[in-house]
Amino acid sequence: AGSAPSTATTSNGNNDEPISNPDNGNVVEKVEQEENTEEEILLEVRAKHIKSENGKWKKYGAGVLRLYRHKVTSKCRMVIRNEIGKVQFNVGVSNGMKFEKVIKDTKKGKAAFVKFGAVEDASKGLESFMLQVKPDCVDKLHKTLEGMVA
Repeated sequence: AGSAPSTATTSNGNNDEPISNPDNGNVVEKVEQEENTEEEILLEVRAKHIKSENGKWKKYGAGVLRLYRHKVTSKCRMVIRNEIGKVQFNVGVSNGMKFEKVIKDTKKGKAAFVKFGAVEDASKGLESFMLQVKPDCVDKLHKTLEGMVA
């Protein structure tokens, strides 16, 4: 019995190690895609999320924002993932949420945001956020978010 596990360990170690990392990556991608079969993507747009911390707006990383609606439960959420697919922002969208469109003139031209309150961390409760998108996308984002809570 002692030699069989060591043989298996040796062969697994030799055969599986180079393959295990790519497999793990693929499994994660498959899981994400499986989730997406249960959720429809209502909107996909590049965005940056900004959070109010101690009275000041703090910018976080940009990525692809997807607005999801679950096909069975109709629960909605917004998720931003960076270029490598890591989740940067994941917040549920619930009835009663208010979304405010904000357009600011900056030195570089117009900046467009959708401002809202949401719970990202249950221990902190309701916090203020803004999603920054290109000005030509802000109307569609605002309308889609409002439609999710209607």
